[in-house]
Amino acid sequence: MPDNRRIRINTKQTYTALKLTNPKNPTTLRDIYNKRQQIRRVKLTRKTPISALLTALIKKRGYEDKSFTLYNTKYSVESNHLTHLFIAHNKHINLLIENPKILVTDSTYKTNRFNMPLINIIKMTGMNRSFFGGNIFISDEKEKNYKLVFFAIRKLYNVYKLYYPKTFVTDACAAEITAIKYIFSGVNHILYIWHINCNILAKLKLIIKEQFNSGDDDDNGDNSRLEVILRKTNQLAKFLNKK
Repeated sequence: MPDNRRIRINTKQTYTALKLTNPKNPTTLRDIYNKRQQIRRVKLTRKTPISALLTALIKKRGYEDKSFTLYNTKYSVESNHLTHLFIAHNKHINLLIENPKILVTDSTYKTNRFNMPLINIIKMTGMNRSFFGGNIFISDEKEKNYKLVFFAIRKLYNVYKLYYPKTFVTDACAAEITAIKYIFSGVNHILYIWHINCNILAKLKLIIKEQFNSGDDDDNGDNSRLEVILRKTNQLAKFLNKK
């Protein structure tokens, strides 16, 4: 059971394996859940999960450690609950030092039961490969929290005396874009091509369909398939430029 949990075999897979080995095994799913929780409590040594995480990070914080981790925290004044947690591993920092110019930020949801968005800080290499530059949990997607995200990024660049990023790539979140311009004034900002394509499909689909279908002569036998494609492409370019 401890090995299954360590290598991330989930409870149902463990239960299925037990039943396949011995169909008469009386173990239930609840028994497995209880055993996993017992193992978890032993590993936490009576600490809360957050306390155990911070203890592990403190052990990895020393620069003499070959796999040290930088981290920073922020707590709520009213409740003393953890509201922000920034983490950057030294391997990712080494890659960041070599590739500091382009930075991508993206928010991931449903990673924890506290509904805290996880902001992934992603960098690009000269070979068009991506890697994590760091991660930060925030309490919600408000402008003040995004300012803390980009302040943490700027602080990381300052610590290693790097030139600030020249380009940020994000989605269309207004709070995030405002925070970028506040912390990194004058920096280039572009949107994900995926979001641009989604916006075109959502807002212009009916208009483009009407534009292309009106007076269309695609069924004319004199038109080759290539000619039709080229004409449609030119029509779309002219239409988008006109708009």
